[in-house]
Amino acid sequence: MKFHKTPLARAIPGIGSICLLSSGLASAAVYETEHTFSVLDLQGTGQGRNFGPRNTYNDAGILNWPRAICGIDVRGSEACPLDGPQPFVDKGGITLYPVNTKFAFDVVDFLGAQVVGINDGEYGEGWVGDITENGEVVGVKVSNAETDTYKVKPPLGTWCQGLGGTSIKCSTEHYTVMEHVLSCHETVPYFYADPVTGQQALLSFPDPADGTFDCTNAALDDNLLIIGGANDGLRLTSVTPLPEAGGQIYANDNTTVLSDIATGTDYSVTLKDDGKPLYRWGSLIKRPRDIRFYVPMPLPAQWKEPGVDYPVTRAELQITHWITNNPNDQVRPEDLENEAATGRQVSYQEEGDGSWTSLYDCYEGDGDYLPTEEGETDPVPIGAGTVLRQTDTYALDPMATPGTSRNDPPYAFSSDLVGAFTNAYYTSINRDPFEWSYVNVDDAAAGTYDFVGTQWPLSEAEMDAQNLELVSGPRWRLKANKFGQDIPGLEIPLIECSAPPFGHDNIKYEVGSIVTTVINLLDWDEATNGPSPLSSTRGWVDVTANDFVEVAGYQDKVEDGLDPVPFTTNSTPMTSDFDLVVYIKGDRKSTALYSARLVVETDEADALSVGD
Repeated sequence: MKFHKTPLARAIPGIGSICLLSSGLASAAVYETEHTFSVLDLQGTGQGRNFGPRNTYNDAGILNWPRAICGIDVRGSEACPLDGPQPFVDKGGITLYPVNTKFAFDVVDFLGAQVVGINDGEYGEGWVGDITENGEVVGVKVSNAETDTYKVKPPLGTWCQGLGGTSIKCSTEHYTVMEHVLSCHETVPYFYADPVTGQQALLSFPDPADGTFDCTNAALDDNLLIIGGANDGLRLTSVTPLPEAGGQIYANDNTTVLSDIATGTDYSVTLKDDGKPLYRWGSLIKRPRDIRFYVPMPLPAQWKEPGVDYPVTRAELQITHWITNNPNDQVRPEDLENEAATGRQVSYQEEGDGSWTSLYDCYEGDGDYLPTEEGETDPVPIGAGTVLRQTDTYALDPMATPGTSRNDPPYAFSSDLVGAFTNAYYTSINRDPFEWSYVNVDDAAAGTYDFVGTQWPLSEAEMDAQNLELVSGPRWRLKANKFGQDIPGLEIPLIECSAPPFGHDNIKYEVGSIVTTVINLLDWDEATNGPSPLSSTRGWVDVTANDFVEVAGYQDKVEDGLDPVPFTTNSTPMTSDFDLVVYIKGDRKSTALYSARLVVETDEADALSVGD
């Protein structure tokens, strides 16, 4: 019998809170399963239907949709339109077929982007094809179509467009990063402004008589007025997205700048689904065409029994793939997006006044040099080490209501303003987002956080031998050659903190190389979000135990005898198995997915109550 992640109370009438369970199994139970990717994992529709022959079902019991790929020898697949993309054989001998899915857009300059219907028959999203060895499928190759873009009036865009078709990223979730790009004024002082006194810089030529510029006068215009909607013309004062109480604008997925955006003269702000602001100051918006692969990986039948809930003590997802050219190829387990998984971040010394200073000479992604006294064992004083996090004096109150003049501080919409983090904290290249991060226990207790990075997770014995504790696993992304986030276009160097730009022999991750990305499924910001839905087995099998996804509807095109399958607002089916989606975004140069392996360890001697 197949189970689906329907609410337990719906699937099993009369079941409510269950008492503690006992188990005759050993305390630690390890479960492993593996999947090989293929074109049959291509997600086609907005309701979670994969590509496959007509009148067949995928492993989730959902009816396949054969029109997601054209020109392929599969029952129900169409011939490719004569005036559209055609199958071709790439340099590696792999036949790639055009793709038609729900995850594409039509764009119009200054108007916006509109989702393309799955029945448009254009097959313009990209190409996919099985990789075979000795007649067996061992993976899938994928190439995206060119990313769609549309122009907007500055500062409403997320990219800045230059002459000759060039563009650079002009958006960030951090005010201090944006401010460092646009101004010499520093709300959180560290580079131009005096990091001790906070005095804004007075810039001058060698002879001040030839001219000076007072950065006090360079503060940004933070009076952001809402465009469109019921609150048109009002100042943006909240980053709570509508329809939640206190919200003023809805989350904006970059399909429009005619509403759900607020702007001043220097920059604009939109909201993400989780309420994070996106600061933007560009003249262009990019809408990549996702190619998504959905895989339901089987979970133990015991987890799906009524009332069963075991603590999960270890959970790793190992994906073998080519290193990509795009640091935004997402891995979404159970449709979760997790910014708490950071990889190895910049090392720092926690000073007596609460500020953080850098431990190493390094560079920022924008080329600013970070001077410190490398090699000293004593704490680095603020005057010598670059300030990564300021004292509480510069932390803005998220409940405050600032004035409207340029001399007033901005609303504390973002975590950097609330936490007093400088631009250096986000752009120093003393980091690797794709490494597991550890810290020495004794050093951390003394305020020194010199993070140790590894490509693979360490065992308990290895951590004990080195006196290390885990800080974070890698980002939930396929391993790429670039840093991403606030250092979007810079490749990760082999020699850390060497001076950019980097030569070919100083690139850490080579695009097209086979690698296994291992992410920690238990990484989570419990202080902000509470327990992770993956911290116990119930969150893996019952969608009602996952408060971080929203069910949009139920897919009723399922095998006989099965209940309709819930799918989320991101089009992910939520079965009682492990629902994994991998997003490939904007990789015009072909990349490859080979396999996904899930390793989960539970404590079955410490069963939980479902009502807990």
